[in-house]
Amino acid sequence: MMLTGRAGLVAVAAVSLLAVVETATALIAPRLAPTDADWAAAAAAVRAGFRPGDLIVAAPAWADPVLRVHLGDLIPPEVEGRLDDERFARVWEVGQRGARSPAAAGDVALDERFGALRVRRIERAAPAVRYDFVARWADAQVSRVDRAGAIVTCRNTGDRIQCPDVSYSSVRRQIVEVDTRLRMALLTQPVQGSTVVVEFPAVPLGRELVVATGLHNVWMRKAANGAVNVRVRVGGEDTMVFATHNDDGWKLLRIDTSARAGQVVPVRFEISSPDARDRHFALAAEARG
Repeated sequence: MMLTGRAGLVAVAAVSLLAVVETATALIAPRLAPTDADWAAAAAAVRAGFRPGDLIVAAPAWADPVLRVHLGDLIPPEVEGRLDDERFARVWEVGQRGARSPAAAGDVALDERFGALRVRRIERAAPAVRYDFVARWADAQVSRVDRAGAIVTCRNTGDRIQCPDVSYSSVRRQIVEVDTRLRMALLTQPVQGSTVVVEFPAVPLGRELVVATGLHNVWMRKAANGAVNVRVRVGGEDTMVFATHNDDGWKLLRIDTSARAGQVVPVRFEISSPDARDRHFALAAEARG
């Protein structure tokens, strides 16, 4: 009985402490939140020093919707849907409550406070992007190869490269959702028993080829579970073979091309799936360095 009584007292004390903490949070949190005036001043500071090609991020990430109210016109879809953060030499971080963004790694060139907000400008060495495969989607030569080796050629119809016979078999540039994050990517669907080939005939290589993949559409990720297999060929040589699964999120891979830096070669992606049902495959890539 004594143990039960002590346990009851501990439970009561815990609930009371929780109530105190919640009450204190409710009273203090509004005082810590940035005001409209803070946001206006911080946005003005960013605009004063902003250069085209800069990246603007919120810290913590959940403040991004408010950031967009004030600076959204400086964050185009291509930047929001970026492959990764490395290509940006200058990053503006608008932070609060001591939060930091993973995108803002580098040397601090500016650090100013505006009420509850802190604006930092990060500067760093960034690799040159020699070729953006998503932006250059219209350069792609797309075909579909069946198990017998028969080749079906696909053609550019304006907003996509469409393959005949199968209505959903195409490659197009689109904003996709991968792992609850929006990305700008090439979207295609594998065809059962065939390989979708996406080849860029003249890619100027740098020191590395950065490839990112993922599976678009949360509902389709729940509806199906087939892996998507990718073979990457650079200059006619196999350089990487990998698979993308539902739980991989936005999968980032790097191919060392330093031995061929400066060369212009074809880069080919061969995409297939042993279970192609409801597979909406997103691909982005950049030649860098």
